Amino acid sequence: MAAVDLAGPLAAVALPAGARPCPGDVRDSAFWAGLSEQLRAEWPQLDLLVNAAGVGATAEVGGLPEAQWRRVLDTNLLGTALGCETFLPWLRATTERSHLVNMASIAAILAPPSMAAYSASKAGVVALSEAIAAECPRGRPGVTVVCPGFFHSGLLDTWHFGHPVQQREARRRMAVTGWTAERVADRVLAAVERNRRYVVVGAQARWLWRLKRLAPRTTTALIRRIYRRLG
Repeated sequence: MAAVDLAGPLAAVALPAGARPCPGDVRDSAFWAGLSEQLRAEWPQLDLLVNAAGVGATAEVGGLPEAQWRRVLDTNLLGTALGCETFLPWLRATTERSHLVNMASIAAILAPPSMAAYSASKAGVVALSEAIAAECPRGRPGVTVVCPGFFHSGLLDTWHFGHPVQQREARRRMAVTGWTAERVADRVLAAVERNRRYVVVGAQARWLWRLKRLAPRTTTALIRRIYRRLG
């Protein structure tokens, strides 16, 4: 696992037996190169790569500082791309089945108001994943892109909010969701076993995903109306 932001010291993070922490900055190509060299010296093959590092920022376009745009895009999109650039050749060389999982978001598809930076970064992850799948027609590796709605995680701890209303609504949605990180992980692993391309997590997210495909203008109007009601 690699993450840019940790809520506390790595030593305080509970890890399962056999897990190996490798702290680093996913925006740094030198980190990825060093990690690859280290793992190749110890592991005979790579079966699964999960790119899940993410940060966010909320503000309407024209009101979000450049530093936040760069933080979000560099972490979510460039960090994922660097992970793929580094480890995809190893995944392709694996003699048995291998798989790539990239964590996007339902925001990549819905693009809600005030979430342009986050949505753009995750839409890039979707496009990156689709391109890799097209480059690997024999399914080595298989590719799955995950588009969850809200689930319990530490994402909001490092989120930049441009307005208190946005923060209040985000924390409300995080509090009422029944999805945990463990449930999402179970859903993703099941999708990997079935070699599914998309995993859209959450009933509301799946409903909106289908509506966006069938009636994109109507979906945008609905999302705009909900956003305006927040005040």
